[in-house]
Amino acid sequence: MRLNEKYSTTIKEAAKKYFGVNTTVYLFGSRVDDSKKGGDIDLYIEPEGKDDLLKKKLKMLAELHKILGEQKIDIVIKRADSLNYIEEVARSEGKLL
Repeated sequence: MRLNEKYSTTIKEAAKKYFGVNTTVYLFGSRVDDSKKGGDIDLYIEPEGKDDLLKKKLKMLAELHKILGEQKIDIVIKRADSLNYIEEVARSEGKLL
């Protein structure tokens, strides 16, 4: 996994701050593969609640950019009880932070 401890901790703390303490966060995409270079930070979040998800996502992104610097960060948020394709990939191939 190509995400240092500072980034991992910062992401987990921000997710819990905005989405609740029982929120789970997965890193998926190219950053999971140690043999690849570069790539954006792809996050899949299973929030504790379902209210104001877009607002919370934007606040979390703003905080991450402030702390981690300008990086390409994509956040996918689970919205329903059933998983769509990207959510299935994120959970099956991603790494729990």
